[in-house]
Amino acid sequence: MMLVIHFPLDIEQIQGGVHSAVSNLLKGLSKFNIQVRVISFNKEISEERHVQFSENIDIIYCPEGSYPLHSLNYLLKCSFKVKKHIRKFNPDLIHYEAGDAFLFTKLFGLKKKKYLQTIHGIAIAEGKINRKLKVKMSSYFNGLVEKMMLPKNIIHLSNYSHQIYKDKKIENYTIIPNAVVDAYFNLPVKTATDNRLLYMGVIDRNKNILFLLQCLKVVVDRKKPYHVDVLGGFKDEAFKDEVFRFIKDNGLAPYVHFHGWVPQSAVVPIVGAADMLVVSSKQESLPMVIAECMSAGKVVIASKVGGIPEMVNHGVNGYLVDINQPESLVEVLDDLYNNQVKVKALSEKAKSDAVNKYHCESVAERTIAFYKEVSK
Repeated sequence: MMLVIHFPLDIEQIQGGVHSAVSNLLKGLSKFNIQVRVISFNKEISEERHVQFSENIDIIYCPEGSYPLHSLNYLLKCSFKVKKHIRKFNPDLIHYEAGDAFLFTKLFGLKKKKYLQTIHGIAIAEGKINRKLKVKMSSYFNGLVEKMMLPKNIIHLSNYSHQIYKDKKIENYTIIPNAVVDAYFNLPVKTATDNRLLYMGVIDRNKNILFLLQCLKVVVDRKKPYHVDVLGGFKDEAFKDEVFRFIKDNGLAPYVHFHGWVPQSAVVPIVGAADMLVVSSKQESLPMVIAECMSAGKVVIASKVGGIPEMVNHGVNGYLVDINQPESLVEVLDDLYNNQVKVKALSEKAKSDAVNKYHCESVAERTIAFYKEVSK
């Protein structure tokens, strides 16, 4: 049984992150002889809904509850629903695809079943870089809860995550990255570059799009204009105003194209048209978007933070840059502009590195192996 928070009712509307990772893993698991039931808790529904994901996987969407705080719903509502569905499905193992306060659901719900958790986000690390006091305090609270209630069986996405939790009493752990589906692997490596950059994800201060825009301004002024496709939405109207003001003041409007959130079916062709992905985040664990774009044969240029250096081999299949030194990104963009030979070589290496590491069937096979180890 897999437990998830707020899994979209329309899977086509998944907007990356944990939900994309879960959906991709399920597609991999659908190829194996394993029965999986996903339980998702959602605020927007008032009664349970059942969806058949594949022949061997189903999803049950449950109302989260009416308390104003998620943590109260998890403790006082969701934990008893977990118990009910465990009784119905009788799983061999419970897989938490979320941590933090969601782990309150185990207090009354697990009935001594073995369970494990995948560490997706690292709440305390995110709290350190967030400016808003409310979000910062929430991140610290979630991080504290998770460290207190951390399961003894863990799937880490990266060694970076493992190092953060290595002082905890963990009996079994493994490192398995997020899964990527066939659609990205099926994209051919471009034979020629047209200097098109891609930014994907939530647009907030942590994702640091202003760093990318500042560097874009420099290369545009050097007569090396890149075009940037931005897939994602803003979380903060004040930050949105700041970004658009920067674009207007620096004459970047012709070069920056905002697509908003688009369905998964529309993401793949936009990725296919790009030459490079830029990830300028201040904090990351192991970004899904990097795995997807490497699988699609894209040059990844990413900030040297969190688990990213485990994904990108500088100068071999992409580049690592220092977000405190804009010139580090400018130099890479300057070098790759109209450089078809280098872009193609880096793209082919990125794709070949991604095949065994990120393909959803490979990730599912390694996950099942860990399930068997934990279940002994």
